[in-house]
Amino acid sequence: MIKRFLYIAACAVVLAGCVKDDTDFGSLVPADPGTDPVPITPISIEFDTSALTGETETIPTDPTDVTYNDYVENDTFDRTVTVTFNGETATVTGTRTGITATVSGAHVTVNCAIGRMAIVASGTSTDGSLKIYSEHKFKLTLDGLTLTNPTGPAINNQCGKTLYLVLGDGTTNSLADGETYATPELADEQAKGTLFSEGQIIFSGSGALTVNSVGAKAIVSDDYLRFRPGINIQAVSSVDHAIKANDGIWIDGGVINASTSANGAKAIKCDYRTYVSGGRTTLITSGAPVIETIDGLSDTTSCAAIKSDSLMTVSGGTLRLKSIGEGGKGLNTGDDLVITGGTVQVVTTGIKGLSSPKGVKADGDFTISGGSFYSYSAAAAPLEAASQTIATGYTTLESKPRRLIIEY
Repeated sequence: MIKRFLYIAACAVVLAGCVKDDTDFGSLVPADPGTDPVPITPISIEFDTSALTGETETIPTDPTDVTYNDYVENDTFDRTVTVTFNGETATVTGTRTGITATVSGAHVTVNCAIGRMAIVASGTSTDGSLKIYSEHKFKLTLDGLTLTNPTGPAINNQCGKTLYLVLGDGTTNSLADGETYATPELADEQAKGTLFSEGQIIFSGSGALTVNSVGAKAIVSDDYLRFRPGINIQAVSSVDHAIKANDGIWIDGGVINASTSANGAKAIKCDYRTYVSGGRTTLITSGAPVIETIDGLSDTTSCAAIKSDSLMTVSGGTLRLKSIGEGGKGLNTGDDLVITGGTVQVVTTGIKGLSSPKGVKADGDFTISGGSFYSYSAAAAPLEAASQTIATGYTTLESKPRRLIIEY
């Protein structure tokens, strides 16, 4: 009876109001899984490629808006180059003064020294690639493209400006690489994944894109990534992160499914801030932790469905995360985790070994003032944060062994 009273009291404290709360939910989780009073079956989280309906989007029209330049509709791209892949060959049309192209088999390189370039790529090749050098931002439309490069990126953008990547309406597109990447032709070039860009990538359109990597990452930008409503993307890597960005990730809408089976890897890895405001994103990892030694010091790196090195906010959409490997995390932030809307669902089923498989781990504060939150961890805490703040009005707070549910 005393234990039951203490458990109820702990929950009551958290529901008391919109004040800072340092309740340690991990203390409510028994160390021995065999002590569960009632077996818990976590919710199912699997890839869902079905289209989303009812998505809306407001395109900014004020040039002073900080997001204005992220919308392809706000610029003009009327110098069109068409690249058509056909098995072991490829053809390029539409070049002009300032835009040149070289073709070797089905490997195409486009060089652009003028603005307003639009590339439309289509066709199929199992030994081809598309590399772009440009001094200006450009638009690339995938119009039914199936492309595999056995020795490197299928698409390699060496331009540090914006790449507007448009998935042609109703089209199905596929990119893949090989297990071994060739050394880049230029000493300062990089080739980090199947779809690689030095500059930011803005995904838009209503088509579908599948990106598979067996040699590196699947989708990677050395700048930032933005996913707009309408897109349907699946990214899978067996050796590294599935999706990686250096300078931020914005998920505004669309359907994203990403997974990795590599040890220590993340389905989404962002070196800066991460914002989720719409769409349906499903992320899955299955690898084990790895031990890295740097300057004589050892550090353990575990998998995470999503890892944001800085602040992460969720204001809308659905975020579904699963990690099934030893020590895997569902959601891992290097700073605060702020939830003001949307749905967050996290499941971790791995054992505790070199690393602890927490559902959510935030190095900063965990704050929720809208939406819903579910976290399950089979062998450790469902939530670990520096502190927790839960707004007034939440009617359900369930912190049973290994499960935490917060709903408005």
